[in-house]
Amino acid sequence: METRKLQEVGGGTFTVSIPKGWAKSHGFEVGMELRLYTHRDGSILVRSSAADVDRLGEATIDIGDDADTDAGGGPEAVRRAVRTAHAVGFETITLRRAEAFSDAERSAARSAVRGLVGTNVLSESDSEITIRHLLDTASVSVRQSVVQLRYAVVSLLRDATEAFVDAADARSRIRDRADEARRSAEMVTRHFSRSLVSHAELDALGVSRPDLFAYYAAARRLEAVADQAVRIAGIGEKLSEPLADEAAADVRPVADGVALAVDDAVTAVLDGDGAAARRARERCDDAAAGIESIDGRLYGGAVPGPVSAAVALSDALARLERAADCARSVTETAAAAAIRDENTRN
Repeated sequence: METRKLQEVGGGTFTVSIPKGWAKSHGFEVGMELRLYTHRDGSILVRSSAADVDRLGEATIDIGDDADTDAGGGPEAVRRAVRTAHAVGFETITLRRAEAFSDAERSAARSAVRGLVGTNVLSESDSEITIRHLLDTASVSVRQSVVQLRYAVVSLLRDATEAFVDAADARSRIRDRADEARRSAEMVTRHFSRSLVSHAELDALGVSRPDLFAYYAAARRLEAVADQAVRIAGIGEKLSEPLADEAAADVRPVADGVALAVDDAVTAVLDGDGAAARRARERCDDAAAGIESIDGRLYGGAVPGPVSAAVALSDALARLERAADCARSVTETAAAAAIRDENTRN
């Protein structure tokens, strides 16, 4: 690192010199017009062009012609290309192929777009499909998105557990709600990805880079918990009858403990609260102990019900354990953020 003194020239203008070697290696010349970008974190960015968020303006993706291979064309390749380019943060995405898109591929593109927040198909031709993200970053609150996502996923996990206990046909309903949660999580991922190349994105969002990373990490774990909820509901759907009362009485408090751990962990991230992170970790440990206890009695034959119900209960407990692991991961993010803030605060 080099240091330079701030100097004042005529008219009250302040100047700072740029190292000559650095300027030459980056193509800076005397008389060149430079652009200065000031940011909310107090930094100033010097560029020789207006390249910042515009670097994520457009992406063109060539879709292969071989629909029988994963690397080629086909509906899944189209769907994957749309979601990946959107997650990276591009504003306009053009899918292109040498031959005309099939009806199935066009349907896949529209389906993928419907699954993304603030995105529409802009135009279509035989060999091109152009998609545009229309949501203004300044209108987005990543923090509020995580707040809403936390509430939705905690509720989803509890409802999925009740559906499992009651052997209810609820997987489709749970999956639809999980898809809504996924869309919110993917929106957070998109803005995080854009922030990696654009200071302007951070300014528009009004958050610091460390906070945005913590929100992103929490959103990804919440998305994973939603997936476990769908799987739990799917297990219950296959049961021929509700769980025995004793087994239901065992699993409900454990599932509620996992839901509370998820809630507390994300709250700790949002509030930057190390004490809340510790409480969430304790809830995770309690839930893990509860799951282990039920598993032990299950394999010892102490839990009533048919073998099929025992197998289903074991599978559901494994899913709850994975959800608890997600909560534990979020607590680590919260704890790390709290330690950083405590030791870097002015």
